Amino acid sequence: GFRAVIAQSFAEIFFGNCATLGMPCVAATAEDIERLAAAIGANPDLEVTIDVEKNRVFFGDENFTVHIPDSARDGFLAGQWDPIGELLEGEAAIAETAGKLPYFAAR
Repeated sequence: GFRAVIAQSFAEIFFGNCATLGMPCVAATAEDIERLAAAIGANPDLEVTIDVEKNRVFFGDENFTVHIPDSARDGFLAGQWDPIGELLEGEAAIAETAGKLPYFAAR
């Protein structure tokens, strides 16, 4: 399987869905992707590591810089990439706050 995606670019919906699932999507140049593909072609068991904090991909003795939007990067580093999960975890606090608001409390 795979736990991240490396490509030249991403559609916004695809990127958002992957981020919500905890799967980083990082953008790289065509040249770097070709170099990585050639290395994997030569060694299909090659381990590829993405360092989200340092914005780098490592494979064999090689590495290159990638880009991930700061908001997604910060979320992955903080362990907060699932806004729906966070919302569900805070359900009690949300209900408490809503109960204090006159326009919600009347319901």
